[in-house]
Amino acid sequence: MLTNRTLARINKRPREVGRLPLLAVGGGVVILAALLYVYEVLPPLATLAVIGGGALLVLVLYMSQKAKMTIRLSYKGKIDEEVASRYSSVREALEDLASSERTWRLPDSARLPKTSDVTPSPEREPARVGLLPTPGIKADVPVWGIEAGDESIFFFPEGALVYRDDRYDPLPYKTLKVTFSSRRFFEEEDLPDDATVVDHTWRFSRADGSPDPRYKRDNVQIPIVLYALLGISAPSGLKVRLEVSNRLAAARFAKTFGAEVPTEEPKDAGHGEEHHRADKDSGRSSSERGEGERRSANTLEREARLATARRALGVSKGASPEEVIAAYRKLARAHHPDKVANLKPEVREYSEQRMKEINAAYSELKHQWNDPATENTRAG
Repeated sequence: MLTNRTLARINKRPREVGRLPLLAVGGGVVILAALLYVYEVLPPLATLAVIGGGALLVLVLYMSQKAKMTIRLSYKGKIDEEVASRYSSVREALEDLASSERTWRLPDSARLPKTSDVTPSPEREPARVGLLPTPGIKADVPVWGIEAGDESIFFFPEGALVYRDDRYDPLPYKTLKVTFSSRRFFEEEDLPDDATVVDHTWRFSRADGSPDPRYKRDNVQIPIVLYALLGISAPSGLKVRLEVSNRLAAARFAKTFGAEVPTEEPKDAGHGEEHHRADKDSGRSSSERGEGERRSANTLEREARLATARRALGVSKGASPEEVIAAYRKLARAHHPDKVANLKPEVREYSEQRMKEINAAYSELKHQWNDPATENTRAG
């Protein structure tokens, strides 16, 4: 498990194999074998055996040094129920975030638009979310992480670690702060499939073809996209800003860490469908608006359940009932108790858990086919 002492060992671990001891042992064996051969102290076969033994010694020394470069963390039977439950929620939140088609890191210097503005996305670079390699650490639990530029955040049962400059720094969960917001941007790159498009605009260009809104329209439409913005910070100085194409996935991640997430999208930009919805809401009573917010919250929760179910069965949004049934049967056969009866206990335990997830996901997706409240979302 992670302790201050273990963390110190991790940061002090050797980063590379020492070549000098290997060369010294290998060279010594070669010289010894040469002397034995020249002076005929041993028969040729015995001399070859000395060389083989020396090579084995070099290999053992190499493996020993390699082992010191990785610190192993064991959690089996060492974490209580509360920590295990929290870690399960953290992993699910990261799985949700990883399901987003695009996630970008925004630099600290990037200026973000006001809620009412629409601007091009600021300078950004791809970020990664998933089961990432943890340099120098090998744990017996899946470790999810966020790689954003020169720093990464790895999430362990006891807390998180920030990795930068080949060093780990502790990040207790209680000090981790996550914020959620939404902004509208012109998307002139490839449009992610899970992005929320709220309107379109026209691109204007100079005579030489370079984009500029002050010049003539060139009849190319540009989507206006509502992206989620996540802020991840801590008193230790951590400050990561992410732009996420899937707002629902980002919202579920943020809520897991206590962020306030609005139940409705911003309506003050005055663009397309959002502007029309805001005009209609202005004439509604407070009770009607409250009912609408509750419906919106219920819709968000229902979509979250459906997304989780699709991910458990490995089907995409828009999958037909036939595709869902085929995916369910394939997974059910793979994890059936008879299939794993002769395998290791941990494999059987995993398959049992997966069967529970598969059955629950199948029931959730079957329910939506006959539920009038989800008639408009039968495709996904």
